[in-house]
Amino acid sequence: MPKILREKEILKRKMFSIKELEIKTKKGNVVFDVVEKKDSVMIVPITDDGKLVLIKEYFAATDDYQIGLPKGRIEDGDVKKATNRELQEEIGYKSKKLTKLATVSVSPGNIRHKTHIFLAQELVESKLEGDEIGKIKVIKVPFANFGRMIGKEITEARMIAALYLAKRFLEK
Repeated sequence: MPKILREKEILKRKMFSIKELEIKTKKGNVVFDVVEKKDSVMIVPITDDGKLVLIKEYFAATDDYQIGLPKGRIEDGDVKKATNRELQEEIGYKSKKLTKLATVSVSPGNIRHKTHIFLAQELVESKLEGDEIGKIKVIKVPFANFGRMIGKEITEARMIAALYLAKRFLEK
């Protein structure tokens, strides 16, 4: 099995760092660059009447607004606290019933980062000030209709996975 021999931080920013890893393999040592970020939460909030609560927010990397799910960094290691904080900041609700659906990775060959996906039910109004750089628009659609939006309004891979994980859980 390959083994990390050396790890060197090349760049440190507020949201991420880039590290150089020297890895021992059967064919000799190789060097990889990886991006390291704090883990995050992504939440599938569903109202008591079966509406999926989505957000439309600005993303600097694409220089565009996109429809997404509430999500954000885990600042202090408390995953459930981060989950309810993000719900309150982004959609103005907190959840009395959080169910962990999965932990996923995106591009594990290049990025050290995990996203913890939760289903949020029994939502109650509760607002916290967020750190977003633009105004967030809250959108409610019947949960049963999300499939029609995939590939059109919904394009983020983590979000698509989260929605199908929630659907599978709710069908049990």
